[in-house]
Amino acid sequence: MIFAFSLLLVLWLGAGPRSMESAGSQPSASAACVKLVRSEPFQPEQSSLPNYPQDAEAAHVQGDVAFHLEVGSGCAPEEISIDDGPDLLRKPVEDAVKDWKYCGAPEGQEIHATIAFRLSCPPQ
Repeated sequence: MIFAFSLLLVLWLGAGPRSMESAGSQPSASAACVKLVRSEPFQPEQSSLPNYPQDAEAAHVQGDVAFHLEVGSGCAPEEISIDDGPDLLRKPVEDAVKDWKYCGAPEGQEIHATIAFRLSCPPQ
């Protein structure tokens, strides 16, 4: 009887740490992220990225928003046009890009850019 109890105790104690260890070693869900993946032929000197819209994240919407703009006076973007991308992600891009600065680009230069929205991003 004591042998059986000892055996059960060893098995129980032996399983405990392994169970906890495997539960703790599971990869955690990565946070959603937004990244500028292209800006040609010039990179912006100042560029705040849009926040991932909560409604898009809740609806599991992700993707790339492609757009183009013309650099106007004062290095500011003018005539921003969204070329492609999920509808829920277009307005945040347009709003963020209005504040970008392209001081290295000549006035009238056309810029083509893409911002990626991902629900799960690899750890950095």
